[in-house]
Amino acid sequence: MLSIIGALAWSAFHYNDKAATAESENRILKSDNALQGQVIATQAFNINRFNKTAETAARANAIVAGNSETTVIKYREILRRDKTCDLPVPDDIAGGLLEYTNRLRAGAMHADSTRADSADSGATPASTLTYCQAVLWIQPLLAAIETANNQLAGIRDIEQLRQNPPEEKP
Repeated sequence: MLSIIGALAWSAFHYNDKAATAESENRILKSDNALQGQVIATQAFNINRFNKTAETAARANAIVAGNSETTVIKYREILRRDKTCDLPVPDDIAGGLLEYTNRLRAGAMHADSTRADSADSGATPASTLTYCQAVLWIQPLLAAIETANNQLAGIRDIEQLRQNPPEEKP
């Protein structure tokens, strides 16, 4: 009889310990799941914010491109009637601009060992740059600068949000 009572007591303590351990593990798993849910919600919120920032920059860049095209068309129409349009830019200036353009293009190209760098391959054709051509370059170049500035502003906004996240309301 004493051995039965001892076995029952041991069994009760043993299964009580197992139940307490299982309950503790269950609480830990619930806590982990809640934390993972918060992380996923925060990531989804950040992705949404980043996508909105990128969308805003893309929309602004589309407007810039459209305005630039319109301006270039207007400039072409004005320059078409100009009698001095075909005057060449001095060779030293034109050569310097061409060299600078090729350096910028080569710097923007990704190095790829399987293909030649097309930014500077081949001979440069012998042609002169006219003042009208130079004028027509100005608007697209300014548009490219504005586009880059829009993209950089978006990156700055995202970095600021990342460093100083807004307070979440309960």
